[in-house]
Amino acid sequence: MSANVGTMGNFGETGAIADQNKHPKGLYVLFGTEMWERFSFYSMLALFTLYLQDPKEGFSWTSGQATGLYANYLMFVYASPLIGGLIADKVTGYRKAVMIGGFFFMAGHGLLSIPAMWAVYAALTCLVIGNGFFKPNVSTMVGNLYPEGSHLKDRAYNIFYMGINVGAFFAPVVMEIVRQTFGFHAAFAVAAFGMVISVGILWFFRNLVENNDRNPLRSANQAADVAATSVDAPPHGISDQNEGGHDAANKARQDTMNAVPDSKRIMALIVIFAIVIVFWMVFHQNGSTLTYWADDNTAWNVTGTISNSINPFWIIVLTFPLVWFWGFLDKRGKEPATPTKMAIGMMLTGLSFFVLYFAATVGEGQQATPEQITNGSFRINERIVSQLQTDGVPQDVLAKLIDSKGADKSYIINDKKFQTDSTFSSALSTIVVNLKSDGVPEDTAKKVGDVEIEDKELPKGKFEGNQNFPLYLTKVTEKLRTEGVPEDVLGKIQGYQNKKFTGEAKLSDTVKKVVGEEPANQFMSKIMNRAVLFQVSPFWLLLAYAILSLGELMLSPMGLSLVSKVAPIRLRGLLMGGWFVATAIGNKLTMIGIYWSIWYQSSFFIILGLMALFMSVVLFLLLKPLKKAMPGV
Repeated sequence: MSANVGTMGNFGETGAIADQNKHPKGLYVLFGTEMWERFSFYSMLALFTLYLQDPKEGFSWTSGQATGLYANYLMFVYASPLIGGLIADKVTGYRKAVMIGGFFFMAGHGLLSIPAMWAVYAALTCLVIGNGFFKPNVSTMVGNLYPEGSHLKDRAYNIFYMGINVGAFFAPVVMEIVRQTFGFHAAFAVAAFGMVISVGILWFFRNLVENNDRNPLRSANQAADVAATSVDAPPHGISDQNEGGHDAANKARQDTMNAVPDSKRIMALIVIFAIVIVFWMVFHQNGSTLTYWADDNTAWNVTGTISNSINPFWIIVLTFPLVWFWGFLDKRGKEPATPTKMAIGMMLTGLSFFVLYFAATVGEGQQATPEQITNGSFRINERIVSQLQTDGVPQDVLAKLIDSKGADKSYIINDKKFQTDSTFSSALSTIVVNLKSDGVPEDTAKKVGDVEIEDKELPKGKFEGNQNFPLYLTKVTEKLRTEGVPEDVLGKIQGYQNKKFTGEAKLSDTVKKVVGEEPANQFMSKIMNRAVLFQVSPFWLLLAYAILSLGELMLSPMGLSLVSKVAPIRLRGLLMGGWFVATAIGNKLTMIGIYWSIWYQSSFFIILGLMALFMSVVLFLLLKPLKKAMPGV
């Protein structure tokens, strides 16, 4: 199997179709096209749930609301290649379908740069359509660059898969920098620009790929690789065995497979689909609950956005050592069968969440120190309210903490993160959020948020304490008065002159506003101790992702290769569709993340870990009948 990867160099001088010994230039084109498209896609995914929750630029959603929309989006995204591939096969052709998808992607990312809820839903619609047209068809174009039987085709898909992960790795890194400097909407605009580059590459070098816009008679392996890379899974060459050999040996294996009754083969694939559902449900917590964990509970000076780079980093690092390892075992006749690899992959998936469970127990066992209270961040949600109830905080106070909404219908405290503002502009944004909550009209609040003060007397950069803040607010109100902002609003702004903008002070002020001065003072110590966000070493998250990524490489490519080989030929298309449906269902079930703010984090992680381990045990128990139903794989 290691021969499937081989060297990545030696690109030939031919155009759209490769000769027998050199990769075509078209592979460069499709690599760049896909890399920039995935850069855009994963830019959006790294930002999305945190954007929805952000009270300043987003919509003050709870984590449960954000997770629900994220899960529905993923479901449609991972089902869309079924329809997009069919349309390209029957109507548009592959290159035209990819171009159509690219323009929908550009529109989707561009819409997200508009600060309005209607734009979010319009953007998600465009992104789902774009993915359906783009992903399966650019993957098909890779295989069509090569003549049937070319020994380079497996290598091409491995190279293409690296393009996916290079784009996925750099996207969150760039988004973290852009978001911190210019905000969410500018970051979404950068994602849209990534799609401009992607489509531009395909258009400018179209002559190198336009001759492969045919409807091919795909081999089983190419069908698997197209389906795999359509959902960003590894192609079959990453982890499958028995890919070499003579035609006679391959025919003998296929004859053995054909001797198995169709019903047994289909039942075996249904078992694989069940595994896939649980795997994707657990794995794709990366854009929701694992991002929340990275944002709230990981001790680093970045947001949870950056955590979305960890998985593609490990994929890039681990892929080729794993390929070498399988080849090493294969030469000695000890490489595990495909179902065994899948069982091990599922076991590793479960173990990765056990690592996070131990990290969460460490954090949950911490006692808040005065320093953590002074310098920390805070969040009150249903889990914290349950804990405060056991501390003796009255039910009417708890109800106000969890249910109170402002005039703009957003929660005032529930699941809102209170953290220290480090710049003048960030502190002003906090004031804008509070003004909208107090009923100040959106257009007036926007003027406050958009005001720009240029004054040599004012310090630049970090907002240290509030010694310069009264001067800053005075300049702001003077500027806003000239823009016609009402005096009552200016009075509210001036009321913040002597406020502190630490997480502790902001939470304290808000609790007093919601429950009243006397109850707040009575229970503030308990509220602070429960609401402070513990933080643990980033090592836990890095280790968990390393194990999870290894599990992905052992499990995800296996399933698609099995479908392509085990499915009866007359049902292969239907069962390939079944893989996409199972993937979509698994992504829909990422909605289990709505319990993130209700359960203890340790409970959440252990439940997901146990679910994955349970499916692993089921697979191990079924290995014998599965091997009989799928001989030779």
